Amino acid sequence: MVSGDYGDGMLIGVNPATQAVTGYYSANNVNGQFSCIFYLRGKLGRASVPVSTYFPETPAKQIKGKLSLEAPDKFIVRLSAEHGGCWNVMHFADDSIPAEFTLVAKHPWLSIAVVKSDRAYFYDTPTSVQHRRAYIVRGDGVGVRAMRPGWLQVDFPGDKKMTSGWIRQTEVYPVE
Repeated sequence: MVSGDYGDGMLIGVNPATQAVTGYYSANNVNGQFSCIFYLRGKLGRASVPVSTYFPETPAKQIKGKLSLEAPDKFIVRLSAEHGGCWNVMHFADDSIPAEFTLVAKHPWLSIAVVKSDRAYFYDTPTSVQHRRAYIVRGDGVGVRAMRPGWLQVDFPGDKKMTSGWIRQTEVYPVE
């Protein structure tokens, strides 16, 4: 499986050392009335990976499912039930309409993290005293390239361009 942006709101990180797969799905329906947001976690093994999905703020409320690899850069997600709002955005629990994702941009992400702070500022290095002007907000998903004590090197695939840098680890929900 390949780490990267799979389009349609799906980010996937694969840690080759631990075989852990993490993901974040966030999308709205056409009218913007409904949103579907969940975090995904599993472990590579076979073509069908058992996963747990949940909203980052409530990890105890999990919906189990499977991530089925169609190719190294393509997969389907099937869940035992829908997360709130998801049925109106994409069907994850309906076998007749598979939720299929194809790699749009490959990235060297070890995991995916979700911002929990109102604002998480980017820094040039973990030892930088001053943060940059760029920041990400609560609910944004980021690809994690590297970890240092208290810091994460991340990429944020925004609408117009990728923003990369270091953020404080306390600014995101716990990662792998």
